[in-house]
Amino acid sequence: MTTIHDVAKHAGVSIATVSNVINNNAKVSAGTAERVRQAINDLNYIPNIAAKGLKTNVTRIIGVLMEDIRNFASPYIIDGICQQCENDGYHVNVDNLQVNRRADYNVDDTYGQLAKSGDFQTSVREALKTLLSARICGLIYLGTHPRDVSGLLPPLNIPVVYAYCYAEKPASSKALNISYDDYQGAQLAVKNIIRAGHTKIAIIGGLINSYATHRRMMGYQTALMEYALPLYPEYILSGNWSYESGHELAGKLFNLPNPPTAVFVMNDLMAFGVIDSLKGMGIRVPDDVSVHGFDDLLASRYFSPPLSTISLPLHEIGEKAAGSVIKMAENGNEASGDKFILIPCRHVPRASV
Repeated sequence: MTTIHDVAKHAGVSIATVSNVINNNAKVSAGTAERVRQAINDLNYIPNIAAKGLKTNVTRIIGVLMEDIRNFASPYIIDGICQQCENDGYHVNVDNLQVNRRADYNVDDTYGQLAKSGDFQTSVREALKTLLSARICGLIYLGTHPRDVSGLLPPLNIPVVYAYCYAEKPASSKALNISYDDYQGAQLAVKNIIRAGHTKIAIIGGLINSYATHRRMMGYQTALMEYALPLYPEYILSGNWSYESGHELAGKLFNLPNPPTAVFVMNDLMAFGVIDSLKGMGIRVPDDVSVHGFDDLLASRYFSPPLSTISLPLHEIGEKAAGSVIKMAENGNEASGDKFILIPCRHVPRASV
């Protein structure tokens, strides 16, 4: 492996001069700096960032501890993190906890049970040990969905940003919570359904103990209230976020004596199940019934009919998380202002409404 000594010998300069060029130190003349950079290219030398951090106590490395890379939101958020870090001259180290593989979805408090398990706690400690060994200057904890993840991380003396989740009791005094606004997104969806002429609007929610379900239900109710529309108790059903539950609940809704003319479904996957169920009953979407989703999954634009939905600001969450943790690391102080940042969602109108 090429070392800094090899580069110095190849360029005919001292090791200190090579170090100054790598660190963009103005002490080196333009001609010498160019000779060193050419030597670095010739020898394919890669500076040891961690070793540099041991000397300067600043590594410019951000750690990302993600709950599950298979979660639909994670790649987009990671892309935003990487983009912001690239813009600011930082590197990213990522570790994946594989939560979805470990979770037991047959219990009521799936993630609460998981957090208490010794196996999961060991995984968190081992992942943190790996990240901290690289002398990261800040950590982003990326959740699988918005919920309180207090207690999952041990106390840390570096800045921590919780992305796509939150911590009422964070692991660091320098901490921030960044996610999207479920309430605003649901309100936006229902308002657009109402503006399309509907007054009998049903809702199919997710799990009843979900933070997202409660926030989206509040948005649904607020939109109905703003337009002085009735809230039909029989139009409120709860699923489990799966295609199958959407399919099943659509059958219940449209066997009512007075069925709705539109359905706001709290995620796209359940909305796909609703639409397919309606097709099986000979009910046309959107001619007979309008269906609106939430998430803007890639498949939603290719479904038949293409699904009106709510797009989450996933890339922006990543950018904001990275920018915030970098700012806290560089300033050496706590995040100023609101510790809970919610980024607005965007409405995506398509043919299902």
